[in-house]
Amino acid sequence: MDNTTNSTDKSSNATRDAATQFSRDTRADIHSAIDRTAEKVQPTADRLASSAHATVDKMAEKVTPTADRLVGAAHTAVDRVADTATQVSDKAATGAKQLGEAYTRFAETGRNYVRTSPATSVLLAVAAGYGLSKLLGGRK
Repeated sequence: MDNTTNSTDKSSNATRDAATQFSRDTRADIHSAIDRTAEKVQPTADRLASSAHATVDKMAEKVTPTADRLVGAAHTAVDRVADTATQVSDKAATGAKQLGEAYTRFAETGRNYVRTSPATSVLLAVAAGYGLSKLLGGRK
């Protein structure tokens, strides 16, 4: 049995040694492949980074004048809106002033008419009241 055990041990040792050697060779091959790939990747990454920086710089050069034009256009638009609002406000104030003056003239004319013709004014007021009551009153 010793011969069989020795033979099995030798066979196991040989298999283990072969597997260990295969593992070492494979590990070395993988490390070598990784190193070669890393050597190729770094210059490519550098070129890509350099190209990306150049593209960003070109875009920045083009964006600045465009942004300046947009800002200028926005300021112009805001100025136009402000001018228009000022004009509308001035016209509204003028209209309100004219309306107030017209009301004052109308009220003064009415007072003068009532002072000069009180009886006619009362009859007109009664007729106006009767007409409004017929127009606005409900039907029974």
